[in-house]
Amino acid sequence: MNISEMLGEYERDYALAMLGVEDFPYQKLSGKTIVVDGESEYMKLTVCMSLLALNDKEKLSIKVLMLGNGNELSEKLAERNDFSLCSYEQAAATEYNFFISTGICGLELNGTSAEYCRITNNFARAISTAKSCLERCILLSDYRVYGELERGLVISENEAGFVPFSNNGDMSQTTAVSIETYFSAYAKQFNLPTIILRSGILLGAKAELPQNFTDELFSAVAEGKQISLPNTRKKYSFTYLNEVIHALLYAFYEFKENSVFNVISRNATVSVGMLASMIYDIYPEFAKIELAACEDDPYYGTAMNNAMIVNSNCEPLLELSEIIQLCVKSRQTEEPFGYDASHEGKMVNIQNVLVGYLLEFDRICRKHNIKYFLGGGTLLGAVRHEGFIPWDDDADIMMLREDYDKFLEIAQSELPEGLTLQTSKTDKYCHYPFAKIRLDDTMFATKYSKTHGKMNNGMAFDIFAHDNTANSALGQKLHLQFTLLIRAMIFNKWNHRKINNKKKVQSFVANILKAIFPIRVSQWIQYRIFKIFKHKKNAKYLYDGMGRNVYHGAFPKSYLDEVIYVKIHGHDFPIPKEYDKYLTYLYGDYMKLPPASQRQTSHSIVQLDMSEYSKFEVNK
Repeated sequence: MNISEMLGEYERDYALAMLGVEDFPYQKLSGKTIVVDGESEYMKLTVCMSLLALNDKEKLSIKVLMLGNGNELSEKLAERNDFSLCSYEQAAATEYNFFISTGICGLELNGTSAEYCRITNNFARAISTAKSCLERCILLSDYRVYGELERGLVISENEAGFVPFSNNGDMSQTTAVSIETYFSAYAKQFNLPTIILRSGILLGAKAELPQNFTDELFSAVAEGKQISLPNTRKKYSFTYLNEVIHALLYAFYEFKENSVFNVISRNATVSVGMLASMIYDIYPEFAKIELAACEDDPYYGTAMNNAMIVNSNCEPLLELSEIIQLCVKSRQTEEPFGYDASHEGKMVNIQNVLVGYLLEFDRICRKHNIKYFLGGGTLLGAVRHEGFIPWDDDADIMMLREDYDKFLEIAQSELPEGLTLQTSKTDKYCHYPFAKIRLDDTMFATKYSKTHGKMNNGMAFDIFAHDNTANSALGQKLHLQFTLLIRAMIFNKWNHRKINNKKKVQSFVANILKAIFPIRVSQWIQYRIFKIFKHKKNAKYLYDGMGRNVYHGAFPKSYLDEVIYVKIHGHDFPIPKEYDKYLTYLYGDYMKLPPASQRQTSHSIVQLDMSEYSKFEVNK
C-alpha cells in the first residue's frame, strides 16, 4: 500500500518531507538497507514511513528494518516487501548501510532512575548491532542535551550548556547526554562515521510528541479561550517535525561525517512573549493570551544556533508563523489545511485581478479565432478546486505554436490601456523565454526578479507555446537537451551566474558557450530550437520548451486537440477535453492535495503593490 494512502493529511506531511528536494541525488540511496531504532514508536515509524515514501516516489528499492516488536501500524507496513520488523540479533547478523536511532527525540520521560537504566540499556543493545553498518550511523537528539542556558545565550553545536548531575538534576537531560556520549564512544571504537541531529522543542500538527506549554497554548487559541503564560526573558528554539525528517535526508550523504547539527525551523527562536505576539498577529479574533510576570524563567527549552546546517545547504522548510497556523488550524477544523493571510492578506484581490486578465485575454482570442487553454496550476485549480487553487497567485495559459505567434502579432494593439505584452522583444531588460501580460503601475517582484529593476515587474500572467517535437524517443531526448542547454546559457548569463548541472564536462562546455555568445544571439538560437519541428508532417508529440514542464518531457499532441469549458468566478474558460490525461502526465494523481505545509503561494514576493487594483472585483 502506498504510504500516502495510509495517512491523514498532517501525518502524510511528515512522511513526505524527504521528497521534492531539487537536484538531490536520491539515486545514491538506491538498494540501500536501513535499520531504524528508537524509544518513541511514533518517531521510529515516522522515520520508517518517510523512507518508504521515497520508495513510492523515487523507486529506490530501499529496504527498511525496524528494531522492536512494533504495533498495529508497523504490522500493516510489514505487508509491503520493503519493510520488516527486526530483532537485535537479526540486525547484528545483517550487513546494512545505515543505522538510524531516534533516541529519546520525540519522547517524554518520567525522570526516574529505572527509566534511565532501561533506555540506556536498550540503546546500548541497539547500537551494538551497528558493527554491521557499512556507511553511516545517525542519531536524532534534541535540546535537552544542552541543559539550561543563561539569558541571552544562543548555543552552537560544539558549545556546552549546564546539565546538573545531582539529585536535583533533570533526568531527561542526563539521559540525552548519556545517549549521545555512548553513541559517539561506540562509533569511535568501531570507526563508524556518525551524524547527530539535535532538534529544538519539537512541534507537529496532530503528532504524538511530548507535551509542552505550546499544547495548551495552541488549543486555547483554537477554541478562543483565555490562557495565562509566564512572560519569559529567555528564548527557546522550535522545530517542526518536517525539519527533522528533511535534515535526515541530508545526513545520509550531504553532511560532513562525524558532525553535529542543530535542526531549527526558520525564525523560530523566540521568547514566550514574542510567540504570543506572533499568534495575536495571525489570530487576533481568537488569541486571548495574558502574559504574567515571573521572577525565574521556567525551563521550556534552549535557544539554539542553526547556522551550521544552513551553511551545509539544508535550509529550514518552515517559518514559525507557518508552524503556528498548522498547529492551531489542525485543532480548529477537519477542513483541508490552508495558510491564512497570504501576500499580506491580498490573495483574494490578486485572484480577482487574474480573472480580469483572463477575461481580456479570452476576449481577444475569441475575436481573432485563436485557440488557447488554461494551463499548469490554473488548469489544475479549475479541475480540482473549480476555481483557482486557494494558494495560487498567478495564472498560466498554454497555446499551440501557431496560435501563440498569431496572438503576439495582434496582442499589443488589442490590449486595453494598462496592460502590456512583455517578451524579450518588447522589453529589452526581459529575457524570459515565454510571454507575459503585465499590469502597469503595479509591483509583484520576487527576490530574483527584483534584481532586474529596469524590467517591468508588474502583476502578470504567463503564456506558453507548446511546440512540436520528434516522434522518436531519441529525437525527443536530443530536442530536450538542446533546449535545456540554451535556456541555461541565457538564464545564467542574464543573472551573472556560472552553469552547474553537477555534470562537470557539460557545465564546462556550457559555460564556454555562454561566454562566447551574446545573450541576443543565444535567444535567436533558442527560438530556432523551440520551432525546429514546427513544419514536421504528422507530428504526434508536443513539449513545453518555454516552461518548467519541459522536465516532464513530451506528451501526445492529441491531448490538445479539443476544447471544453469550465467556470471560474462564473465565467467560461477553455480547457483540454483530455484534461485528465494531460494533468496525469503533468502531476500524477492530480486530485490529491500536496502536503499541508507545502500549500504555499507560487512566488516568494518581496515587493507587492497593487496600486488602484487593490480593491478590484470582477462582475459575474
